[in-house]
Amino acid sequence: MFTVINLGLRFVLEIILLFSLGYWGFHAVQGVWLSIILGLGLPLLTAVIWGMIISPKASIKLPIGGVLLIEAVLFAAGVLALIDSGFRVSAYLFGIAALVNRYIVIRWKMQP
Repeated sequence: MFTVINLGLRFVLEIILLFSLGYWGFHAVQGVWLSIILGLGLPLLTAVIWGMIISPKASIKLPIGGVLLIEAVLFAAGVLALIDSGFRVSAYLFGIAALVNRYIVIRWKMQP
């Protein structure tokens, strides 16, 4: 039961990551086209990287250190996007939740 809850939280964190990058992309720049490109492109690029490298069925198999590094960069980008968008408290809670969740996944050897 705990595994299901933790993996459900992980999924929610992934959705928040995509949302934070999209929100930032739509609001960070002037110009409609650049906003659309960043607002849609950043979450799409993140989802592709996640699917190819981090997901359980990833097509590119990296050692755990490489996976953790890429995952850390993506979540850090999400945290920075939230901070820059003015959601400081949400950014800190998101970052802490992502760290704790990943620790639990590694500690209890759950499938990420």
